[in-house]
Amino acid sequence: MKRSDTRTLVEDVGKKRDAMAALALYDHSIQCGHKRIALLRYLDAKDLAAPLTRQHHAYAQTIASSLSVGDMESIAKQAVERSRQRWSAGAKKKCACGEHRRT
Repeated sequence: MKRSDTRTLVEDVGKKRDAMAALALYDHSIQCGHKRIALLRYLDAKDLAAPLTRQHHAYAQTIASSLSVGDMESIAKQAVERSRQRWSAGAKKKCACGEHRRT
């Protein structure tokens, strides 16, 4: 996958909350053998209700079991922050009151 494709998918996940883009990023991370970013992308896909398979869950479990508790806490905090940003940005876009900045 080209970097430009990755950037587009990342933008789609962040701004459009695109579950299929999140899944494509996670699949790419699996193919590349990523660990930390793969786990973050798994959590993004899960947060967006992407259609995850047993293999997706198994890969995430394998990665998680190889990380320290501190690493898992760090990844979990980052995933929560990413989720908050996604859902907050989406709420602002949908608000019709005119007080929020549209991004």
